[in-house]
Amino acid sequence: MDSNTGSELIVTIAWRSAEVAALASALMLAISLFVRARLRREERLRQRVIATWRPLLARIALEDGAKPALPALRRRELPHLMEEWNAMHDSLKGESAERLNALAPWFGFDVAARRGLKSGSVSDRILAIRTLGNLRDSSSWKELQEQLVSDNALVSFHAAAALVSIDAQRAMPGIMRELSERESWPGEAMARLLVDAGAGIAREPIRALMLSLAPDKVPPLLPWLAHVDAVLGGEVAVELLRRHPEHEGIVAAALPVVQEPELLPELARYTESPSALVREHLAEAAGRLGGLDQQALLVRLMSDRVWWVRYRAAQGLLKLKGMTDARLVAVRAALTDRYASDMLDQAVAEAALP
Repeated sequence: MDSNTGSELIVTIAWRSAEVAALASALMLAISLFVRARLRREERLRQRVIATWRPLLARIALEDGAKPALPALRRRELPHLMEEWNAMHDSLKGESAERLNALAPWFGFDVAARRGLKSGSVSDRILAIRTLGNLRDSSSWKELQEQLVSDNALVSFHAAAALVSIDAQRAMPGIMRELSERESWPGEAMARLLVDAGAGIAREPIRALMLSLAPDKVPPLLPWLAHVDAVLGGEVAVELLRRHPEHEGIVAAALPVVQEPELLPELARYTESPSALVREHLAEAAGRLGGLDQQALLVRLMSDRVWWVRYRAAQGLLKLKGMTDARLVAVRAALTDRYASDMLDQAVAEAALP
């Protein structure tokens, strides 16, 4: 091949490459414009559905009387109306929610939701799950249980909420099993869900779960349990402390949850714990629950080698039931450790701030 032929081939290849690149760029631009236009159309449709149906749904839910005349519903509008129906349902209870439910078969929400459970779209499945939960559709129990074990945390959480809405007592054992594996479930929302289920229904399954878990799985769940039910959290914490007194993770998680002042003498052993977090939480527990009988323990912890332990001990000393300014002055005068004196001075100064 001579040099001219080689040069022409290189030029030809370059032109072809440029044409392909230009065509690909044009195609990507066209796809982007198409997607953007489609999203804009969907948003306009959603806004029209909201403007038309929100006042009607509110009237149906809140007014006891004849159902107003309803406009025709197009197939494309159905998902947006289901979204609006669920949003309104979530804020209602009692007869208002029942009136919304009575309207659902007219729209075919039950049929659409069962079909939506099979969708590959996560958002479509969540909408379907929420709808079936609000409808309390017990015929979908098996399908909702399948969604409960989904790899997607939001799908599984919404399935848990739907199952609780349908039959909280029946749902609770399965939900508790999943909860032990689901650190990604939204904590605050899960707490509200269990409160809504009813303390009497949720208490024993929660207790059984917490006491049956492998020790390493317990620490992340104890603070959550205390938030849901402080009394149950305290009871479980005490039982776990007695079962696993040497497990640093359980002890560190249980001490902030304990509610019984009578337990403090038993907990004093943890002043010698090798874990600074355990010693810190012991100081907090003594200050939160104790009286003047805990003064010696807190004074000892104010000389700890770890700053945070000393700090929590000094704060705890100020909180002791029966502690007075005169007693604090006497404690300060008796301290021989410079670090303890400095920490107590800091805690007193901070407490005096407005």
